[in-house]
Amino acid sequence: ERKGKGCQPPLLCQSTLITHAGLHASVRVRLETSGLSPRQHSFTMDVVACIDKLEESDPLKKKAKEAIARTKRAVALYGRELALSFNGGKDSTVVFHLLRAAMHLHSTSTSSSTTSTTGEEEVFRSLCTFFFPQDDDFEDITRFVEDAAREYHLKEVTYFHVDFKQGLETLIRDKGIKAMVLGTRFGDPNAKGQEYFCPSSEGWPPFMRVNPILDWTYEDVWAFLRKCNLKYC
Repeated sequence: ERKGKGCQPPLLCQSTLITHAGLHASVRVRLETSGLSPRQHSFTMDVVACIDKLEESDPLKKKAKEAIARTKRAVALYGRELALSFNGGKDSTVVFHLLRAAMHLHSTSTSSSTTSTTGEEEVFRSLCTFFFPQDDDFEDITRFVEDAAREYHLKEVTYFHVDFKQGLETLIRDKGIKAMVLGTRFGDPNAKGQEYFCPSSEGWPPFMRVNPILDWTYEDVWAFLRKCNLKYC
């Protein structure tokens, strides 16, 4: 779901470069800070710790760990050639935070010493993140994407004002992207025939679709957001 009012906006810190990309022009706008104090939390450990604290009998614990493992594998395989589709909806918000957790676990598992929070944050900040705004989106959706980008210090979010296929072609051609993390679930209209790692369909730009929450239900999405005390729209 993408539409909704009454979003819970994150606190803001630093600034984020928003690129509006279209067929004939690209407009770059830097969002200034609001003067609010940065949210005080461990950059990635909040989600990891939340999942670890869940009861073993809670089915969400197993699903969340499996989803993080899939995402962590994508991070290991594609590194900086990995992109995130973040449209402000609840599914993509879940994937946003699972990717944060996966990057943390990947960095600690591949380092001989403890990886600094600053280092982990820098990796996530550099993640290629994109958004396809729709004409019927509530303003809250766009605001939530911008606020989340600033809270987690993303360096740049690209807004594509072209159709989805053209935007993907641009990402692959200009940024060298080879895989994209998506919030697709089995209940979605476009999920038929998809797997956790699924090459793009014939006639589309070549890339790997990474679907870490493909087996999640709508109830799982809500449970994750609420039990981990995450902002959503």
